[in-house]
Amino acid sequence: MSRPAPIAGSVAEELAARSREGRFPGASWWIGGLTGVADAGAVGTATAATPFDLASLTKPLCTALLGVLLEQDGRLDLEASSSELLPELTGASVGRRTLLELGSHRAGLPAWSPLSVRARSREGMLAEIAATSSGTPGEELYSDLGYLLLGFAVERAGAAPLDRQFRERIAVPCGAPRIGFPGPDDRFLDAAPTERGNVYERRLAGEAGRGAAWRETIPPGEVHDANAHALSGVAGHAGLFGTAAAVGVLASEILRPRHLPLGERARARLLSPVAPGADRTFGFVLARGSAAARGVLPDAAPGHTGFTGTSLWLLPEAAAALVLLTNRVHPTVSDGDFQPVRAAFHARALRRLP
Repeated sequence: MSRPAPIAGSVAEELAARSREGRFPGASWWIGGLTGVADAGAVGTATAATPFDLASLTKPLCTALLGVLLEQDGRLDLEASSSELLPELTGASVGRRTLLELGSHRAGLPAWSPLSVRARSREGMLAEIAATSSGTPGEELYSDLGYLLLGFAVERAGAAPLDRQFRERIAVPCGAPRIGFPGPDDRFLDAAPTERGNVYERRLAGEAGRGAAWRETIPPGEVHDANAHALSGVAGHAGLFGTAAAVGVLASEILRPRHLPLGERARARLLSPVAPGADRTFGFVLARGSAAARGVLPDAAPGHTGFTGTSLWLLPEAAAALVLLTNRVHPTVSDGDFQPVRAAFHARALRRLP
């Protein structure tokens, strides 16, 4: 059945135009506020029920959220050094960095490394990261490696794998429809497709990746990120799949908890800068620190983007969330800047809020 033509000036019209340009095959969005869902829909090859590889939205929605819940339980001290929970890091410079620094990208770790070329287990990746040179602590440098470590720490503090903790402590209590790590209960085989293979990461790895067994195909429901894939798709930095509505449910819970026992300190960890003048919270980046939202949303609005073409932004004062999911990496990863697409979505989305 054909869809009605998008209304001029609407979110649907903006995203449909970007899809026709070839920026992504499909997109789904969810915009919610105090009065409920203000706007939601899909364009291109997606429907509102299409799950997407959420990529780095895993960081705030799973790893950071579990981190503050465990801290609230007294089972995790975010201000403790990472080596206290991960003794494998003892003697390494990153071992002296706190879990709070890992979760706010202030531990000095590099953005990325082809760990999966050399390691296919948690133990192996811990050893690889421990041997990685760290930069200046306190300086903000976005790092997947930091969230891999934070995920390992959360697993040990919670005495269970991330996927189980996420399901039992977050998804089920919130009644969130279709969000989680692919497993026996939901393989997400109807997910939007991502890259046809790990061409982009193989190119990024350069000589370090020569001779490695890179994937030639990535089936729907299989995580795009190679480091997460090496850990069976369950990692602190990537691995979640979900629909726009499901992301909206979790975002709304962070803003106005109803089903999760999020106290004020836990929410402050997620929503407020970790230090005066910092652009990051524990889990999110402020709008002023991201081209996806800078100059469009309030400077202090926290949010996050994902490499596959996803993003989530929160407006705490309005108790509103703006969710955009796309598969901009299908069939190949474009070299074009995707941030203007997100910024344009945010501008249109604001008009939909009461």
